Amino acid sequence: MAPENPPASWWRLNATLPNLITLARMALMVVFVVLLASHEDAWAITALAVAGTTDFLDGYLARRLDQTSELGRMLDPAADRLLTVAVVVGLAWRDIVPWWLVAVLLVRDAVMAVALLSLARRRLPTPVVTFLGKSATAALYVFLPLLYLAFDRWDGLHTFALWGAAAAAVAYWGSAVQYLAQARRAGSDGVLTP
Repeated sequence: MAPENPPASWWRLNATLPNLITLARMALMVVFVVLLASHEDAWAITALAVAGTTDFLDGYLARRLDQTSELGRMLDPAADRLLTVAVVVGLAWRDIVPWWLVAVLLVRDAVMAVALLSLARRRLPTPVVTFLGKSATAALYVFLPLLYLAFDRWDGLHTFALWGAAAAAVAYWGSAVQYLAQARRAGSDGVLTP
């Protein structure tokens, strides 16, 4: 009788390149906040651009390298939410974005946090990321830096970026509706489908 393969360690299963990139995005969030507070705008926008790029890179590599994991499914959206919160609160603190936009985005994230906690408490899987969710996050990663770049420089571009960020916020709420629908279905049949 052949010996059974030992179970893979937690570290081997989760110390993947995509997860490390996601952790780097979380570190870049801290770098961005420090640079923003220090009025080091060129460096702050660079850190934000790199962080935004990692959001697409980690998911692409997870699929391409077949390195998806439950930890990655939790870390990736958590990193997205934390970065979005850091950006909008930081930009509002600098009077670059209006506080109503902050409220719209933060209330959405609070609703999702409650839903995710409820799923975790009932030991149900986290929602599957949808195209609308990724697109809304990508749009925020484009329009929020544009607001930052255009502030006090180009009024027309600032107005365009503000409308774009508002449209992205609507899509962001639309993705929340999708995720909540997944959670509701999971509660009734125990399976998540996008």
